[in-house]
Amino acid sequence: MRSVFKVNAGIEILKGDKIFLNARRIELLRQVRLTGSILAASKKIEMSYQMAWTYIKEINSLSPLPVVVQQRGGINGGGAKLTKYGLTVIEIFLTMETKHREYLDTMENEIKTCFF
Repeated sequence: MRSVFKVNAGIEILKGDKIFLNARRIELLRQVRLTGSILAASKKIEMSYQMAWTYIKEINSLSPLPVVVQQRGGINGGGAKLTKYGLTVIEIFLTMETKHREYLDTMENEIKTCFF
């Protein structure tokens, strides 16, 4: 059986030389949104809590507006939630990924004409 060539590439949004967003960070943000907790989100995507916190701090420090905010204390303890801006950031990134995948599919079709 012949192997089929596939074009693979990911999106990273940088500010200067620092990563603001990539697929892994977006997945962390999505899980924070779903779970309301950085700890629960980190467990869900099998990332250490320390790494998750590092990513959240970097995202917030590079962003013009807060993406994740902490909710302190209360009866059920604290948590975290995405801001309206954070939800917009995820939506834009996912749209970019869709367009990017469509472009990569076009490239794959072109490469098939060269490698049969």
